[in-house]
Amino acid sequence: NNLQEIKPIDKSNIKKVKKTLRNLWGIDGFNNQVITINKGQHSIIVELESIEYSLLHDGEKNTVDRELISIAQMLKFPIQFLEVKKQIELGDMLEEIKVNTMNANSNVKEYANQIIKHLEHLQEDQNLFERKNYLVISSFNNRKTAEIELKEFCQLLRYHLLNIKVSTRLLNDREILELIYEQLHKGNKNKVSDIEEKGGLDLYVTSKKRKKAKTL
Repeated sequence: NNLQEIKPIDKSNIKKVKKTLRNLWGIDGFNNQVITINKGQHSIIVELESIEYSLLHDGEKNTVDRELISIAQMLKFPIQFLEVKKQIELGDMLEEIKVNTMNANSNVKEYANQIIKHLEHLQEDQNLFERKNYLVISSFNNRKTAEIELKEFCQLLRYHLLNIKVSTRLLNDREILELIYEQLHKGNKNKVSDIEEKGGLDLYVTSKKRKKAKTL
């Protein structure tokens, strides 16, 4: 039960075999927000908002401690915490500002230009990163049962974390694929959406199965 252990498999022995997520990455497939690994493990990935524990006053810390103890006591699934640190890319944001203010009046354009210059200055800082936290929750029951119980647990977890003002979000299929791709290709600035548009995912997904589900 370790998403970080997912890694490309030696391709030397699969030259004559269809390139699929299973024989390239060891992943059976993902569908409806559930990823299946090694046939028997079904997992969901939940994005967690960060909490600055050191900045809380004593009363807030006690509340956080109580909720975390409650969550620990109700855990019945294997879990894994995953922290991802990504360099902030502002290119798309800058382009969006330029496009949206193209026909604006002079005052708005001037303000937009100031924002763009400020963001470009930030972009020059190569040490500018954002941190994202994920919780991988797994079940080893059959696929149908696993999806139901994992999503039910996710709702319960969401309720408890909202009590300490920590928001959660269940990753969709595309976000799961992007997260896996980023972990396997750290430092690569290519985007999954761009690769897909150029037909790059055809190496991994047959057109017939791609229409049915994202299982490979």
